[in-house]
Amino acid sequence: MSRNGNLIERGIDIPTERTLTVIDVGHGNSAVLTCGDTVVVIDAGPKGGLLEYLLQQGLESIDAVLISHADEDHLGGLTALISSGRFQINQIRVNTDSSKKSATYDDVLYAISKMNNVGDLDFEPALTVNYKFTLADGMVFVDVLGPSTYLAGKGPGSTDRHGRKLRSNSVSAVIRISADNRPIALLPGDLDEIGLDDLLDNGVDPAAPILLFPHHGGRAGPAEAGEEFSHALCKIVSPSVVVFSTGRKRAHNPRPEIIQAIRRALPDVRVFCTQLSEYCAASTPEKDPPHLNNVFCRGRERKECCAGSIIIDLNNPDDILPLYADVRKFISEEAPTALCQQGI
Repeated sequence: MSRNGNLIERGIDIPTERTLTVIDVGHGNSAVLTCGDTVVVIDAGPKGGLLEYLLQQGLESIDAVLISHADEDHLGGLTALISSGRFQINQIRVNTDSSKKSATYDDVLYAISKMNNVGDLDFEPALTVNYKFTLADGMVFVDVLGPSTYLAGKGPGSTDRHGRKLRSNSVSAVIRISADNRPIALLPGDLDEIGLDDLLDNGVDPAAPILLFPHHGGRAGPAEAGEEFSHALCKIVSPSVVVFSTGRKRAHNPRPEIIQAIRRALPDVRVFCTQLSEYCAASTPEKDPPHLNNVFCRGRERKECCAGSIIIDLNNPDDILPLYADVRKFISEEAPTALCQQGI
């Protein structure tokens, strides 16, 4: 089956050749980059959402899986992918994290290391500034902007040169996608203030027009630091679009103070949330939202989607599906206390 070939939204052809899809996996992150026959997965979400999306799209060969950090809501979906036996995965990268004690992390590492040992895939427990992946047409690039080899080498549980304790989020890989010599999207995992300082200390410019916001719109650290971090990140990246990958009932994100900090930094920013926050609507719609794409969305069945899964055409990155105007219309009708529309 041709990739996305059957997906049409009110006469708008959904792009097929070079796309980045931010999948609605609930509370977690997973995005799939396609370019011709090349497929790169960036984070795997918490459970089986990535698997369902790939099966729906008829994708069976994955060139690279890049896991920003070892939290289960970014890593857990690898278990479903591997256990299904349906996919040829050529390469997996994730930074080592000795602070993680979860069975999921252990199971994933054990499985992929066994596959690496017999030559079924190429696995390295490292994803730092040394990593770059060029896609099929030679004009789409995946670059890791951070962490530095210093920060990754120190690792979670240690302290940096300023005496700050490193967490899993501190070494979260900051991944930027570029096409045709221009940045398109920044996917910083769950970057925190230490990781952001690491970028700046190494002279990295992480600017991109689309930002997949870290922590699903939750705090990046202590409560008092969350707004400062959010404001600083937005000023540095300077996106025109901010995307939150959220679950309706999990962690109650995005948080109001984070949205306010983003609005102060970027008054005209367009905000897309995969699911409808309880802050924005006390109840879900009675009818199926008409604006959603036909691609897999975790929140579709329970009518918990806001924008649902979000498709970005790398040829025309200003064109995002669902259309922002349609999302705004849905919000005006179904989200009476929508955070993203306050102050507009």
